[in-house]
Amino acid sequence: MEKYTGIISAQYQNLYQVYLPGNQQTISARLSGKTRRSLRQAATMLVTGDRVLLDRNSDQLGEGLIMDTLPRNNLLSRKEAGLKGRSQPLAANVDAALICTSMNEEFNISRLERYLALADGAGIEAWLLLTKVDITADTAPYLARIASLKPRRKYILCSSMTGQGVEEVRNIVSGGKTAVLLGSSGVGKSSLVNALLGEERLATSEISQYQAKGHHTTTTRELLMLPGGGYIIDTPGMRELKLDTSDVQAGFQDILALALGCRFRDCRHALEPGCAVQAAVAAGTLEEKRLRNYLKLRLEEERLAAKR
Repeated sequence: MEKYTGIISAQYQNLYQVYLPGNQQTISARLSGKTRRSLRQAATMLVTGDRVLLDRNSDQLGEGLIMDTLPRNNLLSRKEAGLKGRSQPLAANVDAALICTSMNEEFNISRLERYLALADGAGIEAWLLLTKVDITADTAPYLARIASLKPRRKYILCSSMTGQGVEEVRNIVSGGKTAVLLGSSGVGKSSLVNALLGEERLATSEISQYQAKGHHTTTTRELLMLPGGGYIIDTPGMRELKLDTSDVQAGFQDILALALGCRFRDCRHALEPGCAVQAAVAAGTLEEKRLRNYLKLRLEEERLAAKR
């Protein structure tokens, strides 16, 4: 039986939408019994961006059948909200994580640090997309907060209304690369996707005149091919983002450098004497809020490691 390579573009219960790069067609497909058993044994599930092998390249004879999965380059995941806290895959085989935040009261540097920890843990290049620049009176305070991140992060000022930054985002996925859009509800992800596509493909909502916030519109993770090549995975806004496979320390290089001067190698940067990190906070060269978020994320990461 000849098999064809496809990319999971969306999932609806037990039915998948699979994009076939060979003929640029999307078909419906279900798991074969063997594939279902293999995924169950591996305690995982297919997710948008996964590459699979199917038994046909069109749906003229009915639904396709997913016969096998191909190895992942990476997997971006979070812990589900609630008591069970199971691992929830978000996207696979991603070249760039586009972390969206609007320049209004939604902007939260601690939340961005959390997103960055997930991207760093998956080994995915991260970009910060600062959206709604067209309604932002002064971008300087937001850019100052972005500049406080260590290491410095790449960012793009975006507006789906004026088109600012759209081509820069498009260049990130040039050459057939895949990027995933992440961020809270209402930050303009769907509007940005529509601007990239050049058409109103995804539903969007107007910005509240009182809160300058959009409303949640995306309900499922969906892979879309952009004109000229490359793929974008749009994701629903996440109210809660718990760490799963992460790398917190990668995003706090300034604190790690300071910690080399602590008296004790296992310093927790709390009440220990001779703590160079706390000394930097006292001197005003390290923001106390940044240290608090680092300690919070590290504790969360350590607890997850202990459970594993």
